[in-house]
Amino acid sequence: MAQINQPSNIVDQVVALRREVDELRKRVGIGNATISGGTFTVQDNGVIRMVDPDGHLILYFGPGSDGKQIIRIRRDGGSDVMYTYTTDSGRQFWALTDGSSDIVASDDAASGTGLARPWIPVSFEKVRFADWPKITNASFETVWEANFQKTHPFVQLFTVEGCEGGTNGEGQIVITDAAGQATVAESWSMGPGLGRNRRGPYALPGRPYAGEVRVAVNYRRTSGTGSVVGVAMDATQRQT
Repeated sequence: MAQINQPSNIVDQVVALRREVDELRKRVGIGNATISGGTFTVQDNGVIRMVDPDGHLILYFGPGSDGKQIIRIRRDGGSDVMYTYTTDSGRQFWALTDGSSDIVASDDAASGTGLARPWIPVSFEKVRFADWPKITNASFETVWEANFQKTHPFVQLFTVEGCEGGTNGEGQIVITDAAGQATVAESWSMGPGLGRNRRGPYALPGRPYAGEVRVAVNYRRTSGTGSVVGVAMDATQRQT
């Protein structure tokens, strides 16, 4: 006569089956998952990791070697793109890196404010009137010129300019693209006296890092016997 399963036998079988299913889930992993209207939370020093087929760590969210939470993003192959680290003083900083893992942009961890890299140049110009260029030519002369790689869509600058008594003149901004095509971005007239003026912002041609862009500040005398004077004090590439 065949043995009849008792309730205790059925419970044991269910428990064993659930244990096998749980183990299978651990081995297979999650193929697809959707969170709708809820929250995915990792706590108690849990970690989110992504590893490429070659075993390189590509994405890491979790505790670092010092126990503090960090973020690390890497390129295919394992070189850094972005990470947060902690200095010896205990302050965290973020950093963006190039293909050689050199830092190209980061915040200043020492002070907690502003950028650490890149270092942004600050220009100085002569401010004594006697040291400024004097223009008497009736044709436009390029008095100030900047050649640079485009990194932002616009550029703006400040000029201080004017004419000596009884004299008038004109100024203009000329922008030349990487192919050598020049465009007059702005022209203006000047009379006796000096003034500080913001010029632009002017749209820069071409794509970023696609060749040198040239911005020229030109002046000429249109009437009188005195001089036209002009100084390009500073310029900044900027966002839209």
